[in-house]
Amino acid sequence: MANLVTWLFGIAAQEPAEYRKLRAMRSRIYRVVAPLEAEIIRSPEPIPFADLDRSAFTAARPGTSWGHTHDCAWIRLTGSIPASVLGDRSTVVMLGIRGEALVHDAAGQVIDSVSTVFLQGDLPHAGARYRPLHHVESDEHGRVELFADVSYNGFLLYAIGRGVYHGAHIATRDDEAFALYYDYLTLLVLARATEDTRLETELRQALKTSYERFAARDVRGARIALAGPLAARSESDFVYSAIGHGHLDMAWLWPLRETHRKAARTYARAVNTIEDHDGYLYGTSQPQQLLWMKEEQPALYDRVKQAVAAGRIELQGSFWVETDTNLAGGEALIRQSLVGRRFLKEEFGLGDDDLRLCWLPDTFGYSGNLPQIISKSGMDWFQTIKLAWNKVTVFPHRSFVWKGIDGSSVLVHMPPEGDYNSRGAADGLLRGLAQYPEKAINTALLVYGSGDGGGGPNEVHLEVTGREHDLRGLPRVEYRTAGDFFRGLEQKVDELPHTHTGELYLETHQGTYTTQAEIKKRDRITGRKLHEAEALAAIVGDDSTTVLEPHWRALLLNNFHDILPGSSIARVNREANEAYLRVAEAADSYSASLIERLPAAGRVDARAPLSAINLTSMPRREYTKVEHRWYTAEVGPYAAAALTPLAEALPYPEFAFTPTTMTNGILSLRFAPDGSIASCRDAAGVEHSKNGLNRLTLHRDPYQWPFDAWDIGQKYTTRTPRTLTPSHVSTTIDGPQIIRSQTFSWKHGEVEQRIVLEAGSELVRFETHIDWHEKHHMLRADFWPEHYGAVAKCEIQFGHIERATTELDAPSTAQFEVCAHKWIATSNDRGGFALLNDGKYGHRAKSGLISLNLLRSPTFPDKSADQGSHSFTYAFRPFAPDALADVIGDAYRLNNPLLIAPGVEFDSVASVDHPGIVIETLKPAENQRGVIVRLYESLGEPTTAALRTTLKHSHASETDLIERITGPTDLGRLEFTPFEIKTILLEP
Repeated sequence: MANLVTWLFGIAAQEPAEYRKLRAMRSRIYRVVAPLEAEIIRSPEPIPFADLDRSAFTAARPGTSWGHTHDCAWIRLTGSIPASVLGDRSTVVMLGIRGEALVHDAAGQVIDSVSTVFLQGDLPHAGARYRPLHHVESDEHGRVELFADVSYNGFLLYAIGRGVYHGAHIATRDDEAFALYYDYLTLLVLARATEDTRLETELRQALKTSYERFAARDVRGARIALAGPLAARSESDFVYSAIGHGHLDMAWLWPLRETHRKAARTYARAVNTIEDHDGYLYGTSQPQQLLWMKEEQPALYDRVKQAVAAGRIELQGSFWVETDTNLAGGEALIRQSLVGRRFLKEEFGLGDDDLRLCWLPDTFGYSGNLPQIISKSGMDWFQTIKLAWNKVTVFPHRSFVWKGIDGSSVLVHMPPEGDYNSRGAADGLLRGLAQYPEKAINTALLVYGSGDGGGGPNEVHLEVTGREHDLRGLPRVEYRTAGDFFRGLEQKVDELPHTHTGELYLETHQGTYTTQAEIKKRDRITGRKLHEAEALAAIVGDDSTTVLEPHWRALLLNNFHDILPGSSIARVNREANEAYLRVAEAADSYSASLIERLPAAGRVDARAPLSAINLTSMPRREYTKVEHRWYTAEVGPYAAAALTPLAEALPYPEFAFTPTTMTNGILSLRFAPDGSIASCRDAAGVEHSKNGLNRLTLHRDPYQWPFDAWDIGQKYTTRTPRTLTPSHVSTTIDGPQIIRSQTFSWKHGEVEQRIVLEAGSELVRFETHIDWHEKHHMLRADFWPEHYGAVAKCEIQFGHIERATTELDAPSTAQFEVCAHKWIATSNDRGGFALLNDGKYGHRAKSGLISLNLLRSPTFPDKSADQGSHSFTYAFRPFAPDALADVIGDAYRLNNPLLIAPGVEFDSVASVDHPGIVIETLKPAENQRGVIVRLYESLGEPTTAALRTTLKHSHASETDLIERITGPTDLGRLEFTPFEIKTILLEP
């Protein structure tokens, strides 16, 4: 508990006697010379300045609250600067609030922002609960009128407390006392942090002398006592490149509407600081926020553009937002770069050399194919800090080369302090140096400033780092852009000893693979619908770019690393699901209009024979039910064909069932009393169940402090779960399907499952509906297959990754829960077993078990997480050890239902001649000239394939992922390395 208190409250708890001295010093800094009157308008949601009713303001006095978490208000401040201090550069307006504010002048122009948001370990501000406002202008008589748009967003992680107006006044600042305060604070932190006992003794003596002189009212003498230590130069060759930053989650413990306002507050502070501090540099990383400023704060946006043009604001990264990379679809990751880069180039005139950095400091682990995706999207460098959060092992490097599953590589730097919200103070600088394995290269990045909820560097950061540029006992600190830092690091790449291959697995936050199941399923569905719309547009020759760009932006925003992972408050989750529905509906509407333009076979009215449209790379032969009638669909890749009606009484003699068995002639299932599949034998008599398949188990999932929605307690694997047992079982035959229905009921939930075998299919589907009202429990489907190997192959974006199924060392034990997309598979030399799904991601693959995490029920930060109804499907199938392509094909079929339309028929517009090559994307080119075909090698094997297409073109080129031409290509002979993504441009 003592460590928690000191971590939380920093200097105040670590050095209480010194903190009292600092408080005494800051009491001398500001002298109140005149009060300001305050009036207030409260509202649950923000009110634009232009909509303010000036007659609705009511008087406010110090201590007035405007409400609870997320409540809003406008505070109007009026008063006059006394003639005696009017025009004096030391005169300031001081505003005290508990919360955040964007301050406007009487005309509504943004002039400054204020935040007293507390971050753990914050150094104490010279203004205490008040903050000086910058760029305030009075009229010629000294009259001041200001409008503060205020907000309160909770305390630390919690929605507790109230927004409070502490007061406002005109004051004068004693510059000597101000400087003394930060002199003392800077050296105090250094004295506490250094391991050089001689230096600490010298510093403590200087601090003691300084305070004695201050207590004797000799402020100048107090500063002189510290001048020597402050002038002593660094003896280190190590240099931190320091860039100001205000990490701002797009949504998290606050709703999206608040992020619009936080962005304005953050940018207002940034441009003010740039104008007031020579040499200061600031970095910002999410174009979505800049778009909001363009639309909502045009004057502020113009100032940002000017600062970018002057080289004072660095636009970091290319992604539209700081996306999740475990769960997001592959095409969505590409669009993050495509959409983000286009905005930055069009709005700020940036070139490709300005956009080489991928900036994802806070994402919860990094896909093994991310190096290929970002390197083929114009990015060579990658920055994160998140692996510093590992719970089991210490990630052994901070500067290294990262190689993806295809062999692509990028240069990685993790700021060694392990923080993107660095205070920039001596303790953090020295801690970073101590835990930096590559410190021999004498350089690292320092990302400093208030963050998570934005804000960026404030007065404390600036004053402290300004004294640390060349200070004895510390590495040197220079203000430098992240891009320039990486250019320097690039020159030292031969000195980096380590290349890491595969994913950057984060050993915490594994619960985010499952929490908020509806968001995850809707994300997958919405991505599929956008794919369908683009493919149809490419086939009919429509330009979908402008139509779908707003919808892609909405999906990309929802892929932010606290939205898609499910680690946000209830309002964020609700609004995310609503946004997915809007995008899906828009995509469906657009697709319907395009289907009307497809090649027709005979009649095209509603009475025409029904057709199936296949917008996947796999040929399809399957059954489909339309309005209670069964049909057979046989249709090639990216093609359409007429459906064939099934005879009403068509017999399937291979179908048979008893109360405990069912068979389709290919697989024979025998059920245990708990509803699991005790035996699964194929037609050759080979057994595929070792200890039961699809056993539904209910686990205790205790509250994980402080990150409940994020984390799963690893100890759950050592406890015996409750095995659910069906209360009702029945079996029926419906056309080409034999179906066993099982109902599992308990106090806080009910599962209704249809276990489906289809004629001619090796796939066993579990069509599942759950009514879920548990708290701190987790529902899993456990599979103990007969054929099990030393690794599990887990689908990720554009490929798969192998993970150990053993727990022989700490890293493999730490991976007790892993992320897989549409499928996970394991095999030995006798056979294989694959588990497929249409919207789940969390899996355990250890010691003979493959377990699919169906639902969780955390209570923070959303008390209602996952409560209610859920519908989804998962499936399993045996496969031959060399037939992984069959698994991949079935996964696409499960996730991409055929589109049904009347009277449409056309041959494959795009197909390949190798089962391991997948045509993932078919879309109009971004330059509106031609069609893009994106393919990838899915089996992890080098291969050569031919792309066959009926799309009209005169020339074919290969491009990178952002559609820059890299050279000509031969469609008849496309050579793929393992897991390679190829993008082909077909130009007219």
